[in-house]
Amino acid sequence: MSIEFVKHLKIHFDLSMDMIENHINNCPDELWDQKCGGFVFFQQILHCLTGTLFWTRSTNNDFTEPFHDRVVYTELEKDPVGKITKTEMTEFADKVRVQAEELFLNKNDQWLLTDNIIYNKIKNIDVIEGQIRHIQYHVGHCNSALRERNLKAVDWVEYYG
Repeated sequence: MSIEFVKHLKIHFDLSMDMIENHINNCPDELWDQKCGGFVFFQQILHCLTGTLFWTRSTNNDFTEPFHDRVVYTELEKDPVGKITKTEMTEFADKVRVQAEELFLNKNDQWLLTDNIIYNKIKNIDVIEGQIRHIQYHVGHCNSALRERNLKAVDWVEYYG
């Protein structure tokens, strides 16, 4: 059974994760918990990673919001009251990475076209491509917030095979 499509989707998923994680390290401390572009900077990253954590689950068990003991509004519905540090966000990103690795593990191209376990009206390929797009959206949003302040945006991570 072929794994070529899974392999290439994982490459681009991982590159997207690299870019959003680069924002954790790149964001100046004074901007980390400031509102810019309509949302608090760290909240953009938290929202992005929470979505990835939700959609890369291998079971459809109840989902527990990360940092549920804090008022951080992972769906961006309000400004956060609580705060997530860069260290905590890095640890959370590591958790998301581990879960995503498990999702891709031992999968083949046929799996991409099977119904997703979380929402069976879409296929697994839809979830993976949707997460790549979602991550890249927030990478761009964070880059714009940095550029508006004449700060360095994260670099595009190239892939040439």
